[in-house]
Amino acid sequence: MILEEFDFGNEAGDDVPPEELSAYFVEQSMFKKFTNQSNRLCVATAKKGVGKSALLQWLKISLPKKHPDDLVIKVRGSEVTRDAFKLINTLENPNDYIRDWMIRLCALVNREIAKTIDFAITDDQITIIESAELDGFKSKNLVGCLISRFEDILGKGKPKKQGIIDQLEILKRLDNPQVWILIDDLDATFQNTDKECLSLSTFFSACRYILQDISGINIRITMRSDVWPTIRRYDESLDKLEQYVEEISWSEKDFRKLLYRRIEAQSKEIPFELPDKTSYFTDEQYEEKVIALIFIPKVPWGDKEVYSYKVVHTLSYHRPRWAVQLSKLAQKNACYRRHEFITKEDIDDVWGEYGSKRIADLVAEHKHQCKNVEELVNGFRGEDRLMNRDELFICINNKIMNHMSVFIDDSKATSPREVARFLYRIGFLVARSEDDSGYHHYNYSDIVVVN
Repeated sequence: MILEEFDFGNEAGDDVPPEELSAYFVEQSMFKKFTNQSNRLCVATAKKGVGKSALLQWLKISLPKKHPDDLVIKVRGSEVTRDAFKLINTLENPNDYIRDWMIRLCALVNREIAKTIDFAITDDQITIIESAELDGFKSKNLVGCLISRFEDILGKGKPKKQGIIDQLEILKRLDNPQVWILIDDLDATFQNTDKECLSLSTFFSACRYILQDISGINIRITMRSDVWPTIRRYDESLDKLEQYVEEISWSEKDFRKLLYRRIEAQSKEIPFELPDKTSYFTDEQYEEKVIALIFIPKVPWGDKEVYSYKVVHTLSYHRPRWAVQLSKLAQKNACYRRHEFITKEDIDDVWGEYGSKRIADLVAEHKHQCKNVEELVNGFRGEDRLMNRDELFICINNKIMNHMSVFIDDSKATSPREVARFLYRIGFLVARSEDDSGYHHYNYSDIVVVN
């Protein structure tokens, strides 16, 4: 039975080997902007589990193939802290923060360029190599090793190393290749304080200034979609950055391809035969047939039957990581029950365990927006899963607002509507409409919310 041996793969795309990620990565049309050199700054925002880190991991793999002579630098947000560059001066105003970020970004590039230089000729090359050696980012060159070995003999005659005085100016003068800076999880530890908002907002100003001053630099950044609006409200000057920000989203079509690619990749590992792809099949029909090797093709959903991948798309709130987690739990249940395929019954059986994980994720993800988010979610315990708008507002008023003051993004909520909108925005509430063809679910990102 294929299901017993099948592996849905790692839930975190950035934790897998490059060849594995390449085997099942779904390249959305929007991602083409991130590989285009003419788009020098791109910011991908998304909720946790939507694929921000996987996107940068894929860029690290694909950019050298498309631009073999370019230098690709991938780092986490934790690797561009002030401590990582031994910066200890006090920052007092926004310009200080901007200059500080520019130093860090230029030093990051200079370190990587230093690693590529085998024999330094110019003063600038020697300087960045010596700086990288001092910081532990490059092995010492031959001359440096000899000087260190005989430094006691040389004494006062030993050449003195010169630290970098201006990282930006040296990077300007270097004959450097095209450089791609990939920064993942820039906001990993973000808390909504004035200091952190100032630090993050000035980072983007620093990026703009570097791109204006130095040619050949391309910057790609990922951050949580709930953090970007926060710093955008904090710093009005970021309105110039809006044009560079793209939200990662997953349609039903993308989810179908996601499951198809993972099954296709496993067919070569286990292995097992895939259906013959005849000229009679469209791509959509063929992907559905392949998915039917693991999932029951269609399952009851309200008053109709829908494709299993559409149910997974809805119940995972359009997040690939959650989809993989749900599929793994349902697979385990199906194997325990000796089912040949994953059924709706298997998904229903694991809903309690899966739902608890999702609530914990939502609380951790949005705590910085609302300190009471866990209490808000717990306020719905024991309530019907389906409510109309009036019933929802009554529930929020009776079980939440009558018992606590709720602050959302530092502003006190004054009506059930504001609380409901926040819970809808973070994905705890989902909208639903009904028509002759059945009912449809809508997340916050699917529609324009009107006050």
